[in-house]
Amino acid sequence: MIYTGKLNRRLTFQRLEAKEDEMGQDKSSWQDYKTVWGSVKPYKSSEYNFMGKLKPEVSHRIYVRFRNDITADMRIKYHGRIFTIEGPPLDIDERHELLEIQCKEVFEGNGYQI
Repeated sequence: MIYTGKLNRRLTFQRLEAKEDEMGQDKSSWQDYKTVWGSVKPYKSSEYNFMGKLKPEVSHRIYVRFRNDITADMRIKYHGRIFTIEGPPLDIDERHELLEIQCKEVFEGNGYQI
């Protein structure tokens, strides 16, 4: 289990926002929304095999203090890495203390992250 003392990584939640450019066309881009302390945990090989059967796209769990403004349409930036949120955040033990967010790390085809 993750305890709040282990939330020692700076994570930035991003939202996709549409803005009009000079030509009046909508341009969507990811904008920083909120930076918080959290923890990034890859699934262990045995967990990954199990999760792969349930949700093949999930590769990491991210933990943050409870917030009610985090949604599945956001993504998380951490040290130049990008994680998409794969489903609604889970309120651990329904105590409003800690969220578990199941994520997938995103790469481009050439091996570089987007």
